[in-house]
Amino acid sequence: MKPFATYIAILALCTSVQMLPVSAQWKEATIPAPFNASYYLDIYFLPGNPNLGWACSITGDIVRTTDGGTTWRGTTIPGAFLEYIQFLTPQIGYTSGQAGVFRSVNGGASWYDITPFDPNNEKGWGSFWINQNEGLYFVGGCATGLQAFYRTTDAGSSWSVSYGSEPQSGLSDGIVFNNGSGYAVSSGVLWRTSDFGRSWSYYSSTGAKVWNEELAINGNSFLIPSSGNNCDGNSRGIGSMRFSTDGGRTWNEYQTGTNMFGSFLVDERRGWGVGDSRTVIYTSDYGTSWTLRNCGIRGNIDDIFFINDTLGWAAGEGIYRSNFNAPIKKVAIDPKEDSLAICRGDSVFVTADGTFGSYQWNDGVNAQGRFLTKPGRYIVSVTDGETCIESSDTMTVVLKSAFEPSITASAREICEGDSASLFVAGPITTWLWSTGEKTSTVIVSQSGMYTCTTLDSNGCLRTTQTTITVHPRPVPVIQTNRSLTICLDDVLTLSAQDGFRSYEWSTGEISQSITTAKGGSYAVTVTDNQGCVGTSDSVRVTALDTRNKADVQFSASDGGVIVVQDHDVGMLACRIIQIRNLSIDEPLLISKPFLVGNVYFSIPQSQLPITIAPGDFGELQICASAIDSGLVFDTLGLPDTCSTSKVIVRSRGLPILFNGTSRCNVSVDALVYRAGSSWRLSAPFPVPASTTLTITATLINGRDGAFTASLLDVTGRIVASSTDLRIIIGEISPGPYVMVVEADGEPVLSCVVTILR
Repeated sequence: MKPFATYIAILALCTSVQMLPVSAQWKEATIPAPFNASYYLDIYFLPGNPNLGWACSITGDIVRTTDGGTTWRGTTIPGAFLEYIQFLTPQIGYTSGQAGVFRSVNGGASWYDITPFDPNNEKGWGSFWINQNEGLYFVGGCATGLQAFYRTTDAGSSWSVSYGSEPQSGLSDGIVFNNGSGYAVSSGVLWRTSDFGRSWSYYSSTGAKVWNEELAINGNSFLIPSSGNNCDGNSRGIGSMRFSTDGGRTWNEYQTGTNMFGSFLVDERRGWGVGDSRTVIYTSDYGTSWTLRNCGIRGNIDDIFFINDTLGWAAGEGIYRSNFNAPIKKVAIDPKEDSLAICRGDSVFVTADGTFGSYQWNDGVNAQGRFLTKPGRYIVSVTDGETCIESSDTMTVVLKSAFEPSITASAREICEGDSASLFVAGPITTWLWSTGEKTSTVIVSQSGMYTCTTLDSNGCLRTTQTTITVHPRPVPVIQTNRSLTICLDDVLTLSAQDGFRSYEWSTGEISQSITTAKGGSYAVTVTDNQGCVGTSDSVRVTALDTRNKADVQFSASDGGVIVVQDHDVGMLACRIIQIRNLSIDEPLLISKPFLVGNVYFSIPQSQLPITIAPGDFGELQICASAIDSGLVFDTLGLPDTCSTSKVIVRSRGLPILFNGTSRCNVSVDALVYRAGSSWRLSAPFPVPASTTLTITATLINGRDGAFTASLLDVTGRIVASSTDLRIIIGEISPGPYVMVVEADGEPVLSCVVTILR
């Protein structure tokens, strides 16, 4: 199974292949024991590197090659039914099947389980990986009729899932393209996505709902194998190849008489199908007709994969490499020269003689005639349409001049203010730099790309380039943990920002931060990761021959916090704290104490300034007025000789509880809060109440507001409201409620009301 059929890597075959008889189209690879006894369900070679290949088996065996299939090594996931394998890099790959999904990060030497949990307990099958982290796993459909499209974006650490609901249709394979579109196949159904596999929808019917194991796509051509006569495809001797030429909308079916499991499209016109009974078939006319090409195959085949037109692999009972190198008709390159000499950048036109269906060059060109622009060995390959055997011819392009100019730089990364020397040496007769200079050496000091065009002694013109990067010098900034004025026993920490490779202070210290108790001027010089050096502005530290004087006195229960007495919301509570002057020589003047928040707490200004004699005690009054119930905090700041002393201040606003009882049909309990110093809220009345509940809200200055009252249940739903602060409670069920009062649309008051019957 190979959903990567749309990626055709056209590469030169660098290893020699032993010539076999004309009838031999496939050569079996030598797989070491015990892996040579496995039945392989999928084979895959890394696009761009045909030396790296992997195959997985029905018994959990995974073999890998690093030399184009000459030698193989294996590992086993015990008891794992594996039907799909794909690698994104030489190291990172995935395999999947009924056993789940597994990931390797070491080229397939070991694997770990990343299978998502499937609550339907359906069979998993193939997967497809858009990149190293983003992939899909295709599960189920035959048992429950639910097709599960599992998707991950973090390499299987977590999965999301979307579902299809097509009865008797087992999901097996899919492909997602770089633009987010993609397709998946289940028994008789083609699915489509347009959002990288996040969601899927029914796209078309491919035919009868029999097992379709694989999906190959190339352009508008789609190719699907079929097996058996039911969703699982277990019945033998029945199968077909389904071909679509209009993007999967309509399908033609070719009956093979054997169960078919693998497909591959070389291009929109040419494709392969494989299955039981040594079935390896090829089409070159969009699936209209098929040719049996199974020479060298000894058993059932489950998957096929081609690196280019002629280099392919098949897997099943054994692993096979294509062997189409016994030509019947030969091709020749014209002009008939062993080699052609050109300058770099020049070109020569060549053509391949002979009449063949297609011409494949080893550098990916598909044309009978083409231009050769680079030195190297060019091979054109053609395939005999009757025997699938390849013939080829070679043209070698050499350079008139082997000299390749290059720019030598004294440095390619420099610091601001420095310069670099650029030099081109060799058998050169003429230099022309992008700076306009015509000498072999130039001096540059700006960032940018610099080119030099040279004419060598063989008459070849070449241009070479290099990039110079100029890094700005770092600008360190000194930060301090306090003011630059310090007293006796005080220390000051000076720090430079992080991210530099090294630091050196004017004191000689080489740490990021230094601590000092001395006055003076300080600066820091840093070196960044590019080796550029920069020095900060100097800061001056002033050291005073004195100490801070203020010492706040706490009671044993304070716990280092100034506690102002708890008080009713909106009321005022005050506390006098004692402050000791620690100095025995100088008086302590408290003239501008402050509160950081200055909302709930205040300092009466009439008591200021306060002068405390040396060694004596003074008093400072702090007041609190909470505007809501609960704890309130602030911080008291006492400016001192060298720094500001800071102490936490705390108080609590208390709610006012009103209680009522009833001998009639309604009892009311109310917890009433005052909202700041502006509003007052009465207890609900009358208590007992029969049909209405009234609450009064007024401004303290005596002016009434325009109010709306609402009664809310525990879910926040309004059960009653009025504009005159009277709530009708006759039809309201017992329980807790919140009565909210709004003034001009803004909530200003509230109380908790419990209605009892």
